[in-house]
Amino acid sequence: MGSGDGQRMRSAFEDWLRAHGWKILATTCIHSCADIEAWHPDGARLLVEVQADTGADTLGPDLDTAYGRLLRRMDDVPSSRYAMVVPEGAVAAARQVTWRVRQLLRTDLYAVDRAGAVRRIEG
Repeated sequence: MGSGDGQRMRSAFEDWLRAHGWKILATTCIHSCADIEAWHPDGARLLVEVQADTGADTLGPDLDTAYGRLLRRMDDVPSSRYAMVVPEGAVAAARQVTWRVRQLLRTDLYAVDRAGAVRRIEG
């Protein structure tokens, strides 16, 4: 996730997490770790994939790849949850992985708008 938009979204989501009591772990790996790993004082662990708007007609396939990366990072740790963070304009495409499937995979969906506001997508 090297794009300027991806960095903006990552920073906005990290700020949102901190405001909600999460501690962001420093990223020490290069290719195989989540974009964000965070821990909550209640013991919850969150692994986050941030998918920036890559432009043109590639967002759908890019989201498929992002969901695949998140899926590969899933583990058997009961406290682990997962999150996909997308640009506000990509919510419809990200919802093609249905709420029920995301629920089974313990994966939440969040959107970040141009101003950096974060919202959790319900359903």
